[in-house]
Amino acid sequence: MKALRRLGRLATRLHARLIVALALLLVASEGVRMYVGYHDDRVEAERQARSFLVEVTRQRATALAARLAAVMQATRSAGWFLASGHLDHDPDTLLDILSGVVGQSPDIYGSAIAFAPATDAHVYYVGRIGGRLTRLQQDDGEVHYSTRDWFVEPRRSGQPYWTAPYFDTGIGDVRMVTYSVPWQTHTGSTAVVTADIALDAFDTGWSSPWGGASRLVGAHGNYLTRSGDIEAPGSGIFDIAHKLALPQLEAAGRAMLRGESGLMQLDTPNLPNGRLWMSWAPVGDTGWSLVGLLEEDRVLANARAQLAHQLALSLATLLLVLVTLAWLTRRLTRPLDALRRVARAVEQGDAAQRTGLGAGNDEIHQFAHAFDDMLDALARSQTERMRETAQRQRIEGELAAAREIQQRLLPPPWPEWSRASGPLPGFEFHGLCEPATLMSGDFYDAWLLDADTVALVIADVCGKGTPAALYMAMVRTHLRDFSARTQSPAQTLAVLNHVLASAGHDGMFVTLVLAHYRWRDGGLTYACAGHPPPLLLRADGQVESLARHAALVGAFDAVEYVDAQARLAIGDTLLLYTDGVTEAGEIADLYGQARLESRLGANTGQAPATLAAAIVDDVLAWCQGAPQDDITLLAVRRSATA
Repeated sequence: MKALRRLGRLATRLHARLIVALALLLVASEGVRMYVGYHDDRVEAERQARSFLVEVTRQRATALAARLAAVMQATRSAGWFLASGHLDHDPDTLLDILSGVVGQSPDIYGSAIAFAPATDAHVYYVGRIGGRLTRLQQDDGEVHYSTRDWFVEPRRSGQPYWTAPYFDTGIGDVRMVTYSVPWQTHTGSTAVVTADIALDAFDTGWSSPWGGASRLVGAHGNYLTRSGDIEAPGSGIFDIAHKLALPQLEAAGRAMLRGESGLMQLDTPNLPNGRLWMSWAPVGDTGWSLVGLLEEDRVLANARAQLAHQLALSLATLLLVLVTLAWLTRRLTRPLDALRRVARAVEQGDAAQRTGLGAGNDEIHQFAHAFDDMLDALARSQTERMRETAQRQRIEGELAAAREIQQRLLPPPWPEWSRASGPLPGFEFHGLCEPATLMSGDFYDAWLLDADTVALVIADVCGKGTPAALYMAMVRTHLRDFSARTQSPAQTLAVLNHVLASAGHDGMFVTLVLAHYRWRDGGLTYACAGHPPPLLLRADGQVESLARHAALVGAFDAVEYVDAQARLAIGDTLLLYTDGVTEAGEIADLYGQARLESRLGANTGQAPATLAAAIVDDVLAWCQGAPQDDITLLAVRRSATA
């Protein structure tokens, strides 16, 4: 009996020790699991938030750059049109041009033309004032435009200019920035055409699962627009960096002014919102940057809430285990073995395994079922990702096929073109097109009009990507069709302009040069439509810029186009090109017309293919292999075999 009592006491002590040992083991394992789980959740949350912040900032900056590119293109086109000398500068005509500029983009609040100050000088303005299009004509004494940055700076530098934000009083009474383009009048003075953007209505489109904010930063480091729920204790990057003593923020501001992208963490007690993540990306060639901000506390809120939930659940589970451990001992083995088996299978790559446990109300059964549900959800998620990947690959394949089709629209290279079209002694050409995106809005073409005449064309459609490529294909088809019906390049452009302008393609237009080349005698008849002037490289190395005439095609109806004449002597080379060549690089350091003419002269005597490749290589090196616009050119040489 005594032995039985001692055995009973021993069993009791062993049972108590077992409960304590299992309780301590459960506490330790739960603590480690929660710590590791929280650490992994935190790392993953931070990784996802940083990746999201960088990608969304880049995407929104690209979208804003496309919108601003339309604003700048509309303003530059108006400047080319005004400088062409084919319009009277009477008030009604000038106001009509400004109405056309405002109508080309919903982001354009207003547009102005201002001449050099004089007693009879005026500024002409068309803007969306009070919900309707308003046309104004005022003199310098009323608006004092001759002292404004938007008028002074482009006339001083001779280059387009973005102003700092300012509050326009007297006309729109809105906060805005202005893009100004200088142009030369027929009297030799410099005038300015502008486009205004109302900043309060310019939405950057920021959104994220964690809140946050975005800032559009101007070329001087000041904030143009603000959105989101993070307050900014200053008017710009450098202002805030100075107020809060943040040298790393000042360094980021300097990187923005250089057109760079970046990601950084701001951690200082001076920040009112605690630790912040900041990403920035350049907005095209405007000199602006888009900044995205996220608060770390919000990003980690879900991970911390999950930790608190797991802690509460673990404490409740521990209390329950201490009370019912003896009763649960037998039932714990099979569920834990099943979970261990499934976890091991999942770790080895077999996600199809399940615990197979039947119904049960205890925590281990519920956890096993939740584990099975998690595996089911993971399998569905993997299937969905595979479907999305296949769909993305299909879309990418379709775009690649579209690009291949677009490339096939270009004429075959020399001499394949000559063998297909018949021998043309003394005539050879070579074209190159380097798209800025997957699809190009530029194109060149060459085809026989008759036995003696070759039609040559190079064109640049407004915008980039798939819409511009589709518009380009339509323009190419019309050009070939209308050239067969008309007598001269100017007549062809007039018919093409009427058809495109009447079709009403919102915001779409094209600049081009169309030439008829008589290969037997080197005669050239050409017409320009708002396009950079052709260059003629003489055999002795001299470079001539051929005059350009008339406005772009598709923007305004009833435009008159003019034919011009030139002649290629033996050894001469004609170069047609788009503005992606001369406007490559940063806005303050463009490739430029002078450098193009210099590089062209340096390649005197080269075959068209060699000359074209040398110029394109030089342009790509200038913009560091990342052109903002399509780069296209066509070189035609009259060789000595004619």
